[in-house]
Amino acid sequence: MQQHRDIHDRILGLLAASPGGLRAPEILAQLPHKISQPTLSRRLQELRARGLVLEEGRARARRYHAVDPGRIAGLRSRRLHEAAARRIVQQPDLLRQVRERLAHLNRVNPHGQRYHDRWAELLNGPLPRLLRKLTEDSEDADNLRKESPFTVLVDRETRRRVFEQTGG
Repeated sequence: MQQHRDIHDRILGLLAASPGGLRAPEILAQLPHKISQPTLSRRLQELRARGLVLEEGRARARRYHAVDPGRIAGLRSRRLHEAAARRIVQQPDLLRQVRERLAHLNRVNPHGQRYHDRWAELLNGPLPRLLRKLTEDSEDADNLRKESPFTVLVDRETRRRVFEQTGG
């Protein structure tokens, strides 16, 4: 049992140090004591069952993330905003819808003004800076995404897929 805890702790340490998550082969390569792929799979499933690891993606694209329950919502939000960013890159004129949504948020939620002001500043600046903020893995970006006008660009199917991939 102690050996399982040691492996769990090592896996969690590796994942915590990798904000973008790791694939199973990357975890295996970084563990100091070699374990088999089936053993790693069992340990990852145990950690998932305890709510400490999130599995994202399928097959060879599957990545594992160390999360506390409060971080799952942040990861989902980032993935939804990544989808919005991809749409903006393909169709920059979608920013008109985002600006309209931001104006609506300004009217209905005056308490979110500081976030609305930040979004307005980003929308009026260079596109690469806006796209970086949408997809950035940082506390500042997480907070900003909580009051975001970009959700209007995420369709129901994309939203369903993101929730499914992030254990929702």
